[in-house]
Amino acid sequence: MERLLSAPIEEGQQPRTIDSIVDEVLGTNPSYIKGLGYGPKPNGKQTSNASTSRLEKAEGEVEKYKSNFQLLRDHLQTITAAMLAIGIDVPMPNFPESLSTEQLD
Repeated sequence: MERLLSAPIEEGQQPRTIDSIVDEVLGTNPSYIKGLGYGPKPNGKQTSNASTSRLEKAEGEVEKYKSNFQLLRDHLQTITAAMLAIGIDVPMPNFPESLSTEQLD
């Protein structure tokens, strides 16, 4: 390898790269990642597991927010009904379609 690295460069040729010399000496290897060189390949399974874990966590949070939204909406309706019962007129807010519970499911 050192011999190839220190070999004189003929006129008109570019110096050899370390990667090209390693390819010649060791041959190509499945652990070679084009553009990144030699080294361990990223483990796709670990990446997939991490993505799945983040997705499951996010889905759990969405379900929690849906539940809290419905509880707050029910509570607001109860308070509004109680106020109407004692003669206080309270306009009920109109939730946009994007906030309706049907759209959240």
